[in-house]
Amino acid sequence: MEGLRKSAQEVEIDHLLAEEFSCDASFAGRFLSACRPQLSCPDFRVSMAVPGPSLGGEGFGDILVEGDAGELRVALLIEDKITAGPGVRQAERYLAYAERMRGMGWDQVWCILAAPASYRGEREEYDASIDLETVARLLRSPDLKRVAYRRAIIERALRKRATSGVTIPDPALHRMKADYLHFVARWCAAEDLALSFPPLRDSYYDGDSWIDPIRHSRLPDHVWLRHRLWTSVKAPAGQIDLIAKTADAAEHLRFRLERPDGAVTTQFSKGKGVQISLPLPEMRQGSGFDAKIASEACHAMRTLVRWYIDKAGSESS
Repeated sequence: MEGLRKSAQEVEIDHLLAEEFSCDASFAGRFLSACRPQLSCPDFRVSMAVPGPSLGGEGFGDILVEGDAGELRVALLIEDKITAGPGVRQAERYLAYAERMRGMGWDQVWCILAAPASYRGEREEYDASIDLETVARLLRSPDLKRVAYRRAIIERALRKRATSGVTIPDPALHRMKADYLHFVARWCAAEDLALSFPPLRDSYYDGDSWIDPIRHSRLPDHVWLRHRLWTSVKAPAGQIDLIAKTADAAEHLRFRLERPDGAVTTQFSKGKGVQISLPLPEMRQGSGFDAKIASEACHAMRTLVRWYIDKAGSESS
């Protein structure tokens, strides 16, 4: 999990799951069957489970499980979440490494998110997800004391999250988002930019770093904007994304080859869609609302909207 501080609870769960995959021959089957959507791999046999694997040039993952199903080479890349919000390009980094593994001869590679049932992060961008509450119930052993001990590791982490993690409302973040929404509404009115922003919620939590979705009257329903107020600890930055939730080959090509200066193109939702992103300075609750950064964000949103409308118009003409 590159760029974010990994909690002690997550490290402990990583090692617990690696041991379960390695030592309980039936655990992998139960785990895959409990994923949503359900993953089917009859006769999957684990040969190795590694916590903290390198993802090549894509940073580090949480758990890599390698094995086979008959003649097929099968791997699981598992991201374990307890307290942290989504990391910068986290699902995309897993998916990129999965594609690299397929190029190295792996027949099936699944990217799986293991997180609390209440986790609001990027579930849909993984191949599948599983609730940690479910994972705890999957742990089995003839030694009842041992299984109770191991289930308690996950249960303690979930209780800690419920009392001291991202589930505690953050008034400083609420103030910052309130100031942000007030500023951008006035900016857009003054500049005649027809953007609509999500309403202010009653509360926000540490990790609620997105303003999403941001709509424009001339963008189609499957296209919207998102402001990531911050993306990581290692490389402090924010960004504006223009997302096409679904995209055909022509749109993927347009996003990649005709993007605005300084923009970066990445896949969205496991390649079903595509996005382009413009970098910004980060804005965090510790330093509070920054009108200059918010103004830069509005300019970036206008740039991306105009780019999309111009390119869509030229494509249809």
